[in-house]
Amino acid sequence: MNDADDRHLGYLGRQADEIISEGTDWVDFAQQLDVTRYEHRESFPDYHASRSFYAVFQAYLWATVEDESYSGIPDRLAERPKLASAFGFDPNDLPSESTFRPVRLERRFGELESTVERAAEQIRSIAADRGSPIGYRIYRPDAKGESDGPPSERTIQRLLRKTGKEVLEETLSVSIPSIDLPRPDNPIYDTEELLTVEAVAAIQRAAANDAGVTLGDMKNPDPNIASEDEKGDPFYADGPTGETLLEAVKEMSVDEIATVMNFALRKSYTRAKPRLRELENDNGSRFGVRAKIALDMTYVAYYGDRDEMEWLQGTPDDKSYDWCHKFATAVIVGDNTHYVVGVCPLGNTEYADTDAYPGKDNSYYVGDVTRRLLSIADEYVNIRRVYADREFHSVDALNALEERDLKYVIPAKKDQHRIGPMCDRFDQLKSGYDEERDTPLYVKHDHPIHGPIKGGVSNDKEYTDIVILPPDDDDDANPDGSPQPFLTNLDVSDEIALDRRWAATQIEQYSDRGAIENSYSSIKDAAAWTTSKEFEVRWFHFAFGCIVYNMWLLVDFLAQERIGEIETRKKPRITLDRFQRWLDRLLSNLFEEGGVMTLR
Repeated sequence: MNDADDRHLGYLGRQADEIISEGTDWVDFAQQLDVTRYEHRESFPDYHASRSFYAVFQAYLWATVEDESYSGIPDRLAERPKLASAFGFDPNDLPSESTFRPVRLERRFGELESTVERAAEQIRSIAADRGSPIGYRIYRPDAKGESDGPPSERTIQRLLRKTGKEVLEETLSVSIPSIDLPRPDNPIYDTEELLTVEAVAAIQRAAANDAGVTLGDMKNPDPNIASEDEKGDPFYADGPTGETLLEAVKEMSVDEIATVMNFALRKSYTRAKPRLRELENDNGSRFGVRAKIALDMTYVAYYGDRDEMEWLQGTPDDKSYDWCHKFATAVIVGDNTHYVVGVCPLGNTEYADTDAYPGKDNSYYVGDVTRRLLSIADEYVNIRRVYADREFHSVDALNALEERDLKYVIPAKKDQHRIGPMCDRFDQLKSGYDEERDTPLYVKHDHPIHGPIKGGVSNDKEYTDIVILPPDDDDDANPDGSPQPFLTNLDVSDEIALDRRWAATQIEQYSDRGAIENSYSSIKDAAAWTTSKEFEVRWFHFAFGCIVYNMWLLVDFLAQERIGEIETRKKPRITLDRFQRWLDRLLSNLFEEGGVMTLR
């Protein structure tokens, strides 16, 4: 935290600021926490040693931070003997439930109640910002309310509604303040107020100027029209306009926007990571600690006048539009959700590292895009496998993956002279049979791919394996019953039935990233609309859409996890429309009298 934030922290909050980092849990925190200064403020100091002030007060603070039932503290500590010891209890001789009844704690710590409540809020905020598991309240039904069967759908929706809105406030407090915008000295508006305009535009799929009008309606619904000599009163009361936001964005370079937005994406993932870590299987097969990453190109259609437009790209033949802006993303692939962990723009020779490549200058180099995205993600995600779309079929991209010793699966392009003919001869080349304990496929080892590599020559070479699977009716990329070719460096073989089954299973996991394709339409639905020809504005809107998208998935993930559904659900419980309505209402409530916006 910065010095200004530190001045608002209490004694416990300042300790939390010093102790808590990514991965700090309650055992670590309790062992370092000093609460001696509060001992003289308890009302009943003469308790048995096992019920000493230090242990009971720390348990009281813990229950407040985690929103646990006070009377249920002994049962919770019995499940966590290391935590009980860290507080100062004997795990084999814990106090009775009556020791922690709310009325008894109120009598004992009544003078400290407001101190603990304030400290709990600060501890939760610091833990969320740093990626610590402290402060994650997991829903547990009251014992009296338990039933033999699962909760009803209506009960689940009520729990999601209650828990989701709480998590949304927590998430806003992490994601939005992490974005910084350039402002003049002695600015009129806080960065958070400018970003509220962007958030309104993203929620309502509106342009920035329309969002500024909506913000005025939210912030000053019953205006007192000022006379001419009352300079600026309506202006200040209504908040910043969309043009004020756009002026700030236009002061940023493409690289500055990339740095700011990728940092915000990192913060949202950091918020989820402690829970992902706890949900990991021992073999690391779930994402979060050892992650699968999907690399993709996203097309955002452009239909307007192309005069003076920069960064425009042509589109593939299967698109219904001719021109677009193109963005590359790195997305975590998992059972429960798909977080964007890196994003960068494509389409300008000045932004591409053209000097490092032989031949003519290109608007981007797919291998360099690969390196850029992996560098962003690799700072905080332990990547174990990469799934990339067909555009990453290039010697440069394979070289970038091999440099990092990463396993990959990439759909192969069917060229006319090599991979295409293999697919045409699949029935003659394949091994195996189309039966329950076998899978027909073809593997070609050490297949050379030629082309330019960064820092190399125009005809460098990388080796990969080709795996060709049988046709799939749901495969849009290979229609008309055509076999499916992939590039991979996994250890695959078609020699015996066991090898073929394993190879098919590994390659078919590429379908794990199938939901990613649907993610991009959601990201576009979470981004503001614009007619601006300034690429920086369009880039900012898309990247902010990625942040809103991450916030949606994070709220859904944590809400499901807190009501105990996360291990059985594989798609969001909370729809994007529902999330946006919640966010819209929450933003409407983020204004206090006097027009000052607060994010708690």
